[in-house]
Amino acid sequence: MLTQLFILGALVQTPKPLDKIEIVRLLTNPLFAQSEVADVVRRSCIAFRPTERDWADLRSAGAGGEVIASVAACSTRRTAPPPAPPVAPPAALTAVAVTPEIIANAGASSTARVFIHRGGVPQRRMSVTLRGSTAVGLSRDATALTDDSGMAVFPLPPVVQPGAHRFEVVGAANAAFPGRPTVLLSVRAGEPGRLRVTPDFISSVETGATILATVTDSLGNPLPKEPVELTSGVGSAISVPTDSLGRASFTLTPAALPRGGALQLRVRKLAAVEIPVADVAGLSGTLTGFVGAASRRGRVGSVLTEPLSFRARTVQGTAAVGRVVRFRAVNALVKPDSAVLDSTGSVALEVTMGARAIDVLIFAKVDSVEKVLTLHSDPGPIASLVIEYQGKDVTGREVAVRVAAPFGMRVTARDFYGNATGVEQLSQLLRAGRGQIGRQRELELLSMDFTDDAVLLSFKANRMGFFEFTVGSGITATVHIKSVLM
Repeated sequence: MLTQLFILGALVQTPKPLDKIEIVRLLTNPLFAQSEVADVVRRSCIAFRPTERDWADLRSAGAGGEVIASVAACSTRRTAPPPAPPVAPPAALTAVAVTPEIIANAGASSTARVFIHRGGVPQRRMSVTLRGSTAVGLSRDATALTDDSGMAVFPLPPVVQPGAHRFEVVGAANAAFPGRPTVLLSVRAGEPGRLRVTPDFISSVETGATILATVTDSLGNPLPKEPVELTSGVGSAISVPTDSLGRASFTLTPAALPRGGALQLRVRKLAAVEIPVADVAGLSGTLTGFVGAASRRGRVGSVLTEPLSFRARTVQGTAAVGRVVRFRAVNALVKPDSAVLDSTGSVALEVTMGARAIDVLIFAKVDSVEKVLTLHSDPGPIASLVIEYQGKDVTGREVAVRVAAPFGMRVTARDFYGNATGVEQLSQLLRAGRGQIGRQRELELLSMDFTDDAVLLSFKANRMGFFEFTVGSGITATVHIKSVLM
């Protein structure tokens, strides 16, 4: 009985499936009753699928109805198909803000991107909306469809005023996504665009001078924390950051003011602004200015032949002796760029015209007075000829024309610097027959007309072939003409 209990205990502890030999041993063991064998089979089950021969062997070993039923029930459990796994619910439609925070300068456009997926699988042609995006000037909230990669792209318009705008990402019919993703657009002031300084000038005898500089971007938005540097020429430069309104204030003592000079204020990327430091006697704006250069014209690249000077007078009409005057020019070179006014309150200037045939501007600034002189730079003499066909430069190139069909050529002139110049000299030579229009036989000149800036020529090729057309006198230009059937 102890052996029986030990065997039963071992079977209970390690209930592994029984094979056919183990069942036969249990049936042939006189220590086990039929009910006990059936109970062991029910607990451990069997490790084989019984055949007709197996059933016969079990009955021969003494298996009764209870044991046979237990083996049959166990066999049925082994052969029954496993239950189908539960169907998982579909993954939720999820939105991910690829650009959760966008930082843009005022006046600059920006782009937001949102990724839509379901269980990691990109979803195409899904409608996505940035709810609240009308706050940046749109007539309605920005909406986009996802592409094949599940990405929705939202171009956002330029925003003028700095600030922060938050948009919620929603689906069709304003359906919220899990986690309620958002996009934050932060608009900040752009690069420095303007530096304004007050006052326009100060006196060297002031007990204390306060200068206020205001820095804004190109749209007028104030730029905070922007360093403004002040240079007086007396001591080292002073740097003060702007406040939240874009303002920086400087207070200078009389010892820090350059007598007869100027203060300079600078902000990165912007031209310096000067504040003249005036003497006791102020200047007369009406009596101060440029003298000479009555014709106000010159040729590109040449020195202005007429004498030109700058003269300054005080409000009392006396010569502003010893004042520092600074000069700068646009499309010209002016010498000197700065000078001290002589005993007559004047300084002579030398002006070399620039390379462009446009207006020349010369600026002069002394204390708080600034004057500007406008000259005109005329193009130089003809240095090269240009042949145009159908609005394109074809000088030295080959063009194809239709045989026996009239076609036109336009001849213009350029000076040494590439400026368009008049063709009057060439026109006079061509009219007098001293100019040259060289061409091959069978290339017929139909007409020749003249304007202020071009010679208009009309030709006809009387047969197929290659021709050369040359125009000029001393300075020539050539084009190769190919006559074909079109």
